Amino acid sequence: MRRKTWIIAVAIVVLGGALAGGLYWRWADSPRYALQQAALALQARDMDKFFNYLSLKDILNNFVVASSKDLETPADQPADEWTKFSRQLGRKFAHLFLPKLFEAFEAQIRGGLERYLLHLDNSQILVIVAAATVAQIDSQGDEAGVTLTDPKTKDTLRFHMRRQPNHGAWQIVSVNYEDLKRFAKREFHR
Repeated sequence: MRRKTWIIAVAIVVLGGALAGGLYWRWADSPRYALQQAALALQARDMDKFFNYLSLKDILNNFVVASSKDLETPADQPADEWTKFSRQLGRKFAHLFLPKLFEAFEAQIRGGLERYLLHLDNSQILVIVAAATVAQIDSQGDEAGVTLTDPKTKDTLRFHMRRQPNHGAWQIVSVNYEDLKRFAKREFHR
């Protein structure tokens, strides 16, 4: 009788451990986990770890694509051939030139972003950590759309995350252009 009890107890512990391990692995392989780790790295002021969760090159490339739409002629206004040609040429130039520019100034771009983030006070960081914890995440395979909502102002910041094929970690690869413009206007035009 005692041996049967031990076998049942060991089986329950093994199954419980396997279930807990599987749930932990699933959570640790999720965009929410990556987002929370980025927020915790920011809170700990560990910028190297924080930047593991950002792909600055992808963010810049996506920013260029989104911002080039500001240059498009509105549908209700006809554009002449010269305007169409010059805008098309400008977009091609930006796609060719900006990646090279990013390579040359990556350290300065990262440094500027680091300085901004390191100057956030504790209450601002706690808002970021809280927003990351309750973020709305729509995950589909290796892609995820994320919406952070500021609990005070109810402003949203939408961005896109992708699981990186080379190391499996989730990274932010684009930020919604309109949300970023609104944020920059609020933060830098005081």
